[in-house]
Amino acid sequence: MTVRFDDAAGDLLDLVERVPRERLDAPGLGEWTLRELIGHTSRAVSTVTDYLALPEPAEVTVHSASEYLEVVLRQRGDDEAIALRGRASAAALGDDPVPALTELVTAAIGAVAAAGPARRIAVGGGPDPVGMVLGEYLRTRVFELTVHGLDIADAAGLEWRPAPAHVLDALHLAAANASARDLGLEALRFLTGRRPDAGLDGVLAAGR
Repeated sequence: MTVRFDDAAGDLLDLVERVPRERLDAPGLGEWTLRELIGHTSRAVSTVTDYLALPEPAEVTVHSASEYLEVVLRQRGDDEAIALRGRASAAALGDDPVPALTELVTAAIGAVAAAGPARRIAVGGGPDPVGMVLGEYLRTRVFELTVHGLDIADAAGLEWRPAPAHVLDALHLAAANASARDLGLEALRFLTGRRPDAGLDGVLAAGR
């Protein structure tokens, strides 16, 4: 499946440009305001530039986007730290997030074009980063941009449709993560309509 980080980052920027300024301090996602949700989502762009500025690691230790979601996010994630980083990123974007986000998107797209998809990248920084191939890391960024783009659109009351390839890859990664957490059967029941309480008919509804 082909995903394009530059397209996903540009789509996020287009979406944020449409967000009414008076909605920015309204509820966004969980404990975040919409402004803070946008700040958190901007890290799916800024981290690309930041990590490409680090020395290239000697080896790859996380080999796929799905492994990243399992190892880096679920096993190493810190919800409180993530929330604080989202708020800090929102503050860094300023009162109007569009100009600063535009700069982040331009810088990240340029850094990716200069590096090439086969370059290794040190993810996480700090004393214990993981090594990934840039192309696989970008899949995780497109996943974040797609999922949180939907969150932003929902919170702002906007219609937004990300690229079908990005939705498909996000579904693939979410399914792989569910399987890694031993929730694959429950996810399959949900997507095929075997959970009527969830309000989803499912892709096989006509054959039930």
